[in-house]
Amino acid sequence: MKVVRLKFPEHLELSEDEVRLLVAVELYREGKLTLKQAAELADLCVEDFIKELGRRKVSVVNWPVEELREELEEVDRL
Repeated sequence: MKVVRLKFPEHLELSEDEVRLLVAVELYREGKLTLKQAAELADLCVEDFIKELGRRKVSVVNWPVEELREELEEVDRL
């Protein structure tokens, strides 16, 4: 695992857990981590991470538009 040090302004008062969660959510949103990987980074079980995504209005379904379009076309063919 890679260790990264960040400096934040004092007034933010972010805990390490909050920073891990924020980073995990953003990396998941951008498709750089799977749901399981992001949950592990946030130190949460997958179910609790999904709840956090919901609170932050981040879709659990993290498919690229083209992949989703292909899936829908496949369903139409059935």
